[in-house]
Amino acid sequence: MPTDLSTIDLATLNAAQGVIVAAIRNQCCQWEQESSDAIADGHLSNAVMVQHWAFAADILASKVSSEFSTLFIRSLDARLGDLTPTTHRSVADQVLDAVALEVAASQEVPELVAV
Repeated sequence: MPTDLSTIDLATLNAAQGVIVAAIRNQCCQWEQESSDAIADGHLSNAVMVQHWAFAADILASKVSSEFSTLFIRSLDARLGDLTPTTHRSVADQVLDAVALEVAASQEVPELVAV
């Protein structure tokens, strides 16, 4: 992990969070289905074991999501420094400006075509 958290690309961080959490939740759903199938087949001990895996995966997905959110906030804090309301701008305005700059920086610049 970079020691300078201000260099982390926030858009990439959000995309990574979405992909990783979705993958864990998909695995959770697969294990829940396998547990249901095991119950239908009469394999109750296997069903309980797989259901425990699904429960653990669900907790893991929440934890991963939370940690990504914390990293996002820490990165944003590193970019903005101390956000304290001033007489000119509120913290919300400062954060909105920072996010707008991040979005603008991540967008492609259109090519200029000579007419």
